[in-house]
Amino acid sequence: MPEFVVRCRKTNTDPDRFLEGIGAGAHAEYLPHIMVNALFLSKAHRPDVKLSLVFEETRDYSRRLVLDGEALGSVGGHDERSLLIFIAAALREAAGIAKEKSVVASNGVIVEAISFEHLVKREAEQRTVFVLDKKGEDLRDIDLPLDGAFVLTDHIPMPKKTFKSMLRQGVKKISLGPRMLHASQCITLINNEYDRRFYR
Repeated sequence: MPEFVVRCRKTNTDPDRFLEGIGAGAHAEYLPHIMVNALFLSKAHRPDVKLSLVFEETRDYSRRLVLDGEALGSVGGHDERSLLIFIAAALREAAGIAKEKSVVASNGVIVEAISFEHLVKREAEQRTVFVLDKKGEDLRDIDLPLDGAFVLTDHIPMPKKTFKSMLRQGVKKISLGPRMLHASQCITLINNEYDRRFYR
């Protein structure tokens, strides 16, 4: 099962401030596009894909929100407002969780208190992890593992220090082509490559 790990550096973990961030510097309105392109098919969910959103703007610990296509139920609609309210509801139920603990919200979203760096390190010890880079190996030329994890960032570029740290941990660079794309567009291309190789 591939997983997309999206680092959201300015997205607030407080549910009210999260919703207030729509149209502001955090650009929370990007998240519904990421969710739809990662998890939804026409009239169905992708049962073989997970999406992790890592929110870092917080008073205590970063939050990883895990949306599992296999377990995902109704999200209340595919419009931006419904999807953002769906995320805010999970954040509200997970308020105050201790570091490295997790809860399953009533809407099925798993919320874990963990930093992005710790999450990537843990994932790299368990499976192949890829990060997007124009200088990486072309996605079409690599052997895709069924359980590969793909690290992306929102509209804020990944810090060079973090990028170099990931490479030291064994994270592999891949490229989707010569142009810089939105995270949601990258996810569509990666999902399509899995579809073409494994789900004919």
